[in-house]
Amino acid sequence: MYKLLIVDDEYEIRNGLCKYFPWEELGFEVVGEFENGRQALDYLHSHDADVLLCDIRMPVMSGIELAEILNKEHRRINIVFLSG
Repeated sequence: MYKLLIVDDEYEIRNGLCKYFPWEELGFEVVGEFENGRQALDYLHSHDADVLLCDIRMPVMSGIELAEILNKEHRRINIVFLSG
């Protein structure tokens, strides 16, 4: 089972992706959901994840900023960006 993080500042989108998409049937476990990149980064400093499904534009820390930091830290995580 792959560990999935979902990061989006819009509650409706984040909740919809977490609750109504059949992740488990596809081999994914949603291990966290966050409303900005800073929260996700804090989580990732003490937990592992395989995939990050992330909005690009968010307050506090954008998805691009989060990806840059994870890249500099040499984190092995696949990142999929969402954009409205």
